[in-house]
Amino acid sequence: MPKLTASRATAPLDSPIGSLWVTVSPAGLVEVTRGDVPPPGIPRDDDACAAAIAELVDYFAGRGRDFSLDLDLTDATDFDAAVWQAARHIPYGTTMSYGELAIMAGHPGAARAVGGAMARCPFFPVVPCHRVIHADGSIGGWGSATWIKRWLLELEAGG
Repeated sequence: MPKLTASRATAPLDSPIGSLWVTVSPAGLVEVTRGDVPPPGIPRDDDACAAAIAELVDYFAGRGRDFSLDLDLTDATDFDAAVWQAARHIPYGTTMSYGELAIMAGHPGAARAVGGAMARCPFFPVVPCHRVIHADGSIGGWGSATWIKRWLLELEAGG
């Protein structure tokens, strides 16, 4: 990753799910946010964000299945970090329940708390929040953007 001139940098990405902003730091990916407006107070630096954007472009085109990006977990709680890191091990094109992810993250019985951690996750789709579903097989919610979760699952299913 090119040397940053600030502690964080952001750059836009037009994607099949709408306009995104990718923010990075020297430690790794900080967040991927939806919207037309950049994150406030973070300078735009396309070069600093190029590697992250390239992996996301490949993913959205159906060419990339795994992300090699480091995550900047500076602002994460230990619990959230454990859940997000565990979720990165959910294989492409598969799903698992919140309870299964809780076990995988070392917190059996914490399915509801895992749901909260996934709802707070700023790294989608690098951390595949969309692959975590309800135990009954329903995809559940994802804020007001359930259509994105469904779209990502369909992308990974091949259509």
